[in-house]
Amino acid sequence: MSLYGHPLAALGGALMVAGMLVFIVLLGLDYLSDAENPYRSLVAFIGAPVIGILGLLFFLIAIRVQVSSAKRKGLHVRWRLTIIPSSARYMRNLWLFLGLSGFLVIVFIYAGFRGYEATESVAFCGETCHTVMGPQIETYGDSAHARVPCVECHIGPGTSFWVQSKIDGIRQVLAVAMDTYTRPIHTPVVSLRPAPETCEECHWPEQFYGQKLKTKQYYRTDEANSPWTISLLVNIGGGNPQTGRAEGIHWHMVTDSLVEYIPVDTKRQEIPWFRVTKPDGTVQVYADPDATYPDPEGLETELRVMDCVDCHNRPSHQFEPPAVAVNLALSKGEISGDLPFIRAVGVDLLNAEYATLDEALTKIPLGLRDYYATQYPFRAADLSEDIEQAIEVLMGIYEGNFFPEMNTDYRARENNLSHFVNDGCFRCHGGNQVNEVGEALSLECTTCHSIIAQGASDDLNQLQSDIAGVDFIHPLEIGDVWQTVKCTQCHTRESGY
Repeated sequence: MSLYGHPLAALGGALMVAGMLVFIVLLGLDYLSDAENPYRSLVAFIGAPVIGILGLLFFLIAIRVQVSSAKRKGLHVRWRLTIIPSSARYMRNLWLFLGLSGFLVIVFIYAGFRGYEATESVAFCGETCHTVMGPQIETYGDSAHARVPCVECHIGPGTSFWVQSKIDGIRQVLAVAMDTYTRPIHTPVVSLRPAPETCEECHWPEQFYGQKLKTKQYYRTDEANSPWTISLLVNIGGGNPQTGRAEGIHWHMVTDSLVEYIPVDTKRQEIPWFRVTKPDGTVQVYADPDATYPDPEGLETELRVMDCVDCHNRPSHQFEPPAVAVNLALSKGEISGDLPFIRAVGVDLLNAEYATLDEALTKIPLGLRDYYATQYPFRAADLSEDIEQAIEVLMGIYEGNFFPEMNTDYRARENNLSHFVNDGCFRCHGGNQVNEVGEALSLECTTCHSIIAQGASDDLNQLQSDIAGVDFIHPLEIGDVWQTVKCTQCHTRESGY
């Protein structure tokens, strides 16, 4: 009796040879490649061994079948490795084994290369398998990280987080298959690995210092869509190489101080307690005396260590509020400022509730045309070209930032890199949390930025300016109210500000 007297043994042997060769080729590629690729490991360390194990299983089944058949016939079973050229059946199966081996090696190597190339792609993450990621893939394409593959941030290098992501991927696949996934998808990603292992692969912490000039153009909700421009020197800060001092916004990240906090909601927007431990061992605890939160020393209490994503929580998936998008379109001339109240009307149309994207794309054009037909009937014909242009831009803004079928837009996706519509910085710097002697963190605007120019014009040369800084002037006449309340008490998410 010969093992290759059964075709299943030829198939099993071929699979074992193919799996082994694929593993060797991809293992060598993995070690020689300069770039980390977690999905290469998927094929090399799981796919190829599975092929080999499957082949071994077929081979063992063939052995079992042949041994059982021989014993039933009363034949003596001996184990030896020989080639029997006189047996036509044996030679036929041997050539089948060799042919299948060669064919499967080529197929599996090609499939392996194509497989890991596909699974590391943005299309795989956003379109092929993760159709529920429509809002994410849309906003990702317009982000500063549009050329960074999803896996670089969501998985990163190394085996442990790759394994975690694959286990979690099983849950996600089941949720999609059974249509049980949440709308919107839950954030933040609680299993996201620490930022130093992902963000800092590209962003060098030692270079987080200095100031950055940012100029923002706003438009008011009056008939003339009056402009208001403000230029800020943002204190990026960090470790100042000239003075050696830790200062500015990135002080949180580049020093040896440890910042820990307790959020009481899943989105980490409410932080009633946090602790700062300095390199010399000094500890400062800030807590809201009126808030309820877990015992910081409790065994089950999880203290989150602050890192990049606690502020930069939307690095690649920014859902612009209506006013931000309309302001930008007005500043670029995509929407004509000659359209009366276009800023106010555009924001209201974008911010309205629509059940589906199709409904929004139907009602936005109707709403804008109807507004000018009823409010400016004698000018509607003259404004028609600007109205149609505005409709196209507003629909584009909606398609890129609002996803009603997934209940996803700026209201569901808080942006902590500000304190305008979301509390952002004021989650800790809000004045509610105090230390043991009743002192809160500074609320001074100049802690994070200085206003060097502002005024009612989109021409920088016409603004009040001073490189040393000027006092903030609110675009509307509200007196000093802005000094006593947080921006979010007026600029609500519901209003679209």
